[in-house]
Parts: sequence; C-alpha cells; structure tokens
Amino acid sequence: MIPKVYVGVEWFGIERVLSYLKIPPNCGAMVTFTGIPRSAPEDGDVEFLEYEAYPEMAVREIEKIRRETIEKYGIEEVIIHHRIGKVPVGEPSFLVIVIGGHREETFKACRYAVDSTKERAPIWKKEVFTGGETRWKEGDRIVKG
Repeated sequence: MIPKVYVGVEWFGIERVLSYLKIPPNCGAMVTFTGIPRSAPEDGDVEFLEYEAYPEMAVREIEKIRRETIEKYGIEEVIIHHRIGKVPVGEPSFLVIVIGGHREETFKACRYAVDSTKERAPIWKKEVFTGGETRWKEGDRIVKG
C-alpha cells in the first residue's frame, strides 16, 4: 500500500503511486507536480540536494495541507510525497498528485498543495555545489546560519 502522505528516503515514483489509485467515475482531471533538483546558472553549480526533516511533524503538517486542499477546492484526492536524504540533480524529490472533477479546480488545488508544503512543512534542503560549498534553504528561502 502506498501512503497518501509520505516523508522519507524511499521514492515510490509516480507510476507506482498511480498503480494503487482508483480514479472515481465523477473525476475527469488529474494534475501532477514533480519537483526535481536542478543545476541552473542562476543557482550555481549544484551537484545534489540533501534534505532533512522532522518526519513525524512533517507528515502531520502535510496531512493538514492535504485535508485543507480537498476541502478548499472540492477535489477528491491529494497525494503528497517528499524525499529526505541525498538527492542528485535530475532525480525527483517531491511529488503531488491531485484528482478532481474538473481541470480548473484541480490545477489550483495542486498549486496550493505544492506551495503550502514548501511554505509550511518542516523540511530543509542543503544545496551542495561541485566545489564543495553548501547553502541551507527552507522551502525557497535561504537560511542564514
């Protein structure tokens, strides 16, 4: 069984998650978001990201986000998975799947779930650059330490 909310080192992958989902007959839209570490010129020469979290607290907060998303947008299902540990550039680290009746609310719900998870879940990432330098970030914010 695949959990609806997951924070851990295992990556289930979209195909495996979808193989467990049953799409209700009243749903005509599924939107997915996959976050992938990148090495872009504006970010420096990132080699990999190292995610840390307080998993129990992160799962509780993400479950709240999941329920809020369903209630706020009237959609049927939300699945949110986030890896922790070392994730090389090009490998997925964050997955959100939203299933709803129509595309408009399903797209909006997916955006809300992604943004809320990045803003509120106690998950931190350390960018590790090819030269060995590092920089910590929380969500999209650089953490000064």
